[in-house]
Amino acid sequence: MSKGFEKILDECLERLIQGESVEECLARYPEQAAELEPLLRVALMAKEASSVEPRPELKAAARHRFQSAVSDMGHRRQRRGFALRWRWRWAMAIAVVLLLFVAGGSTVAASNDSLPGDLLYPVKTGVEQVRMWFATTDTGKAKLHAQFANRRIEEIIRIIEKDKPDKVPGLVERLVDHLDKIEQLVGAEPGVTVPSEGGAKVERFLVNNVAPNMLSLQDLELEKPALRPDLERARQAYDNALQAINRGGGGGQ
Repeated sequence: MSKGFEKILDECLERLIQGESVEECLARYPEQAAELEPLLRVALMAKEASSVEPRPELKAAARHRFQSAVSDMGHRRQRRGFALRWRWRWAMAIAVVLLLFVAGGSTVAASNDSLPGDLLYPVKTGVEQVRMWFATTDTGKAKLHAQFANRRIEEIIRIIEKDKPDKVPGLVERLVDHLDKIEQLVGAEPGVTVPSEGGAKVERFLVNNVAPNMLSLQDLELEKPALRPDLERARQAYDNALQAINRGGGGGQ
């Protein structure tokens, strides 16, 4: 069975970060090359942009290249329809670093308080995705997933307070994905009763930062019984992540 496109893209991005060229990445997957190339080109621009202090003329050139890449992906999406919508989201996530490079750090700051449905929310989640791509260790990735899981819980709380329950299932889905990834990255092997060093660090973050927000969700569940199945799923995923990190209980605190 061939690799899914998402896994192929992840692998190519890792190789790109390590110094492999776009052409070398495309040669590995000739059947996916047409879809991969615009994404990898924008990722490379983002990587280059994040490591230099921009001059005005460089900003102008970067803006043009960014707009061209986005336009190209837009045309591809129109030609091939719904099947490419999720890949378009990937393209935007990769491109967000370059966008921020052109627009300035104020865009990031403004996006931090955004919620699903807000104009800047894709910037917020796009920055998260790019940060994840540039994390080089399992522990680093797990710590980011823990931070982003905490963000999703805070967003769920705010969304409920704003009486927008239709946004909750999507946020819970994102939250569960973060927690599942933590389990995969730093979960202890069966029979292990003490978390790894990296697992212990992630566990501390979950207990000290995520747990209080989980309690807030539990309070909201009493006020919004219709959301109970979604919030129960979120709580179960949190418990599973902790149990996976420290299967024997104790330690890591």
